[in-house]
Amino acid sequence: VNVGLYVSPVASMAEGEDAEVFQGRIESTIQLRISETKNLPPSHELRHGRDSYVIVALDQEEIFRTATVEKTLNPLYGEEFSFLIPRDFRWLSFYVCDSDLFGLTGTRLGKVAIPRDQLVAGTVQEDQWNLIQPIHADSEVQGKLHLTLNVVERLVDTDTTLYVLVVRVVECCGLSAWGVSGLSDPYCQVMLLAPQGRIKSDVKRGQVRKKTVDPYFNESFEFLLDSFSDLSDTILRVSLWHQTLLGISEDVFLGQVNILLSSLTPARTHGGWYLLGPRPEIVEHPPKADLGSLRITVKYSENCIYPLRVYAPLQKLLRESLHTEPITDSALFILSEVYKERASLGRSLVKIFLKLGKLEELLQRLIHYEVRVTSDPNTLFRGNSLASKVIDEFMKLMGQSYLQRTLQCCIDEIFDGRRPCEIDPSRLTDGENLDINMANLLFFVEKILSAITASARSCPRVMCRVFSMLKEAAVRRFPEKDTVQYTAVSGFVFLRFFAPAILNPKLFNLRPESPSPVVARALTLISKTVQNMSNVGAKMSSNQTRKEDFMAPLNRQLMDHSHIKEIQDYLTAVSDPRGGEECMDDNVYREGMLIKRSQGRRKGPKNFRRRHFCLTDRNLTYSKSKGDSPLCVIPFLDLRAVERVDDNAFSMKFMFQLIQPERILYMQAKNSVDLMEWLSALAKACTKSNNQAEVYHSGAYLNGSWSCCGSLEEEVTTGCKPISLAVKLLGQREDIGLERELHKIYRMFLDGQTNLLRLKDEATSAARGQSEEGAAALPARVTTLCELLVFVKNLELSCSSQLTSRAGRLGTKAFPYSCSSGEAMVAR
Repeated sequence: VNVGLYVSPVASMAEGEDAEVFQGRIESTIQLRISETKNLPPSHELRHGRDSYVIVALDQEEIFRTATVEKTLNPLYGEEFSFLIPRDFRWLSFYVCDSDLFGLTGTRLGKVAIPRDQLVAGTVQEDQWNLIQPIHADSEVQGKLHLTLNVVERLVDTDTTLYVLVVRVVECCGLSAWGVSGLSDPYCQVMLLAPQGRIKSDVKRGQVRKKTVDPYFNESFEFLLDSFSDLSDTILRVSLWHQTLLGISEDVFLGQVNILLSSLTPARTHGGWYLLGPRPEIVEHPPKADLGSLRITVKYSENCIYPLRVYAPLQKLLRESLHTEPITDSALFILSEVYKERASLGRSLVKIFLKLGKLEELLQRLIHYEVRVTSDPNTLFRGNSLASKVIDEFMKLMGQSYLQRTLQCCIDEIFDGRRPCEIDPSRLTDGENLDINMANLLFFVEKILSAITASARSCPRVMCRVFSMLKEAAVRRFPEKDTVQYTAVSGFVFLRFFAPAILNPKLFNLRPESPSPVVARALTLISKTVQNMSNVGAKMSSNQTRKEDFMAPLNRQLMDHSHIKEIQDYLTAVSDPRGGEECMDDNVYREGMLIKRSQGRRKGPKNFRRRHFCLTDRNLTYSKSKGDSPLCVIPFLDLRAVERVDDNAFSMKFMFQLIQPERILYMQAKNSVDLMEWLSALAKACTKSNNQAEVYHSGAYLNGSWSCCGSLEEEVTTGCKPISLAVKLLGQREDIGLERELHKIYRMFLDGQTNLLRLKDEATSAARGQSEEGAAALPARVTTLCELLVFVKNLELSCSSQLTSRAGRLGTKAFPYSCSSGEAMVAR
């Protein structure tokens, strides 16, 4: 079988149709793992190390923060985070911070900064140790400068002509923020220098622009030249500064641009956009300090995601996997052979088949195959198989509300009480009592077990149907094992659902913060006990092998008949296909804390409050905190539009507005990633309204007029700008999630392309050996492998073509001029 001729699916499908429909959108993603820090400098005030954490930032904008690790100079963080990049950036930075005594604020000890160019070029090692560098103004330089240059001839008299250099500083974008409000008060300085750095002219200063990181200057500065030849050895320096409080401290350096003027010609405008850089003397002689090192893993990827029709061949092969016999010939099984990261694979498959309405069929197919190939009932679903991971991700997705309602109160009590539960004698600290700790642990275990066994009726019915599949398949396969009806279900319910959530409540959205060391140890012991109890209840045996002897006294107290009976009754109830609840809470699309502007009072000043927002499939609500009664409910019919708000409207970044029929709700997101995710979710909700807005004000109505256009009309139905096309597209793309997940599956096949070719060759050789006549039809496995290879190669060529065709004209805002630190750029 020769797979050598490839035709681009984008080109072939676009024939006779609107080719723009098949233009892919480019999404950049960063996956991070912040592992550990070693050899932090000791604190002069504390004896027991530092309480440190790490902030991840795009330039200076905080995107993610780890939990604080207390009292150590070698903290282990072990936290992972991934996000879609919402905007352009220059640096991916990791700030190592020292928390204060009360944990409210922190001091930045140092940073690790990775340039975006290195991420794109792929020159950054995925897992490496990085020296922590000192933080100073030049290390925080970011942003771009737009300026133009002209040499103008001025006739003084009939015999004398003077040359004047006119420097017009137009604007800047993305400057560093040094003000208290997260903005700056920037101004520019312009001067002419000799090649050795000597100042040849007066230093001219522009006006200060208040509270902005994107200042619009539009200021011109003139320099009189003795002759045009003076430009041959002259450098123009434009520097940006943040004005601090007068008389208190020096102004803060924001960046500069050095431009050689030798290439300027009269009667021609030069200039463009330039990247700001640090001062060369600081780059050549940076501050030195031994701040330790940080171990991080960074994966940067750029993907060109096409409309859903481009992925039709892949979607077809995945659908056919539900009926292909044997299943080992299906695209689904082949994918599990070439891609070994089961968690991400299972997550994507669950989302795809849920969107296709075929999720239960997928689970049934995988369950039956897994049971059929398992010979020992004690190892059933206990390995890292595709079926196990898909069911894991299914439970996380469908059982989140059930998990919160069952465990939330217990987890909150453990966090708030901070009661010690250590029962390992070798780990007891001074002042701890083993009997008291045992009583504390027993109290929490009893409470959690009671909450779980009493929650059978609250289990989602779709989960009950899947547990019923597990139970029935296991009983048919191992009819001689009486306990298999329990072990098949308990292996998922307890070991893969409840126990991980107890161990890591933050990961399962049960708590916003990471636990303290005392609470973390208590959660670990409770999780272990719950796992042991699930096995006891399933096997009805007291002769289990225990790896930790100190757990034996606790297990003996919990192995009585009543506990075993409660757990067995619970497992029987949740594996009843008619049990549980068919309709639980509304589907939650997005929730989190936002800062909102008061919208109740129409007159007088309005304050800002932190509120917990929740967007479901019916409405948007907000309350004082998660779990509280809603303070306001906004139905979908009242969501007319969602849009960004100018930073200068409230002197606050990441502001956006929700336009309603009679008022506007102003909100502030945590960062640009949070802002983009809320805009996307709310834009989809706004499409369900019959009265969508077409225009809006990008500012706010303050002091009798709109800050954006100056209009005096207060009505929210008016506007000075049309609704952004980008926001409209966010709401109209219903299949954006399915497209993204299908593209992930394509990337999995692409990463395993070598293995695909190997499997195709093996299958082809086997088919030739088994065939007695050359005219025999190709086996299903060979056909599937060939179709996958053709699809993968087609899309690879299309994506590569679009990604490499993005280069634009140098000197534009998207592609600014730049050079190495300490060098001057030639005027263009």
